Amino acid sequence: MEVLAVVLMTIGFIAAPVIGFFYPSWRSINGRELTEGQLYGVSALGIGILLVLFVVGQLIL
Repeated sequence: MEVLAVVLMTIGFIAAPVIGFFYPSWRSINGRELTEGQLYGVSALGIGILLVLFVVGQLIL
């Protein structure tokens, strides 16, 4: 069970910066800028995924 919790947290540590930082940058490179509200939403989504995976990891342990 500990291995599954570590795998989930690793996925969270990878997904949070990818969604929070690299996705908006990728959109701007492609010429589709995010509005300020969308940018806050994407950042919140990145943090939220990390928090949810942390809670799930704690429930597994």
